[in-house]
Amino acid sequence: MSCTLTNAQLQLLVMLCSLGGDAQLALAEKLLHDSLASSEIDELCELISNEFLMSGIEENFEPNSYGLELELLLDAVNRGRSEDVDSL
Repeated sequence: MSCTLTNAQLQLLVMLCSLGGDAQLALAEKLLHDSLASSEIDELCELISNEFLMSGIEENFEPNSYGLELELLLDAVNRGRSEDVDSL
């Protein structure tokens, strides 16, 4: 899995993972070293999605600026998964 994150995305991911404890923080580290299993990518995506639902949308269900950042982060994490599938 290959995932390229901007500095802002990396900071956001580390912040989200740190709220979940050492196990989730280790996932952020593994992402940086391209050593995540598919199930671990799913775990990161779930974490990002949950944060989006809790803090990333307005009352009208449109994403706020934080939600847009989370969507981009989710896309970046998922991009690595699709690159792995394409290389098969």
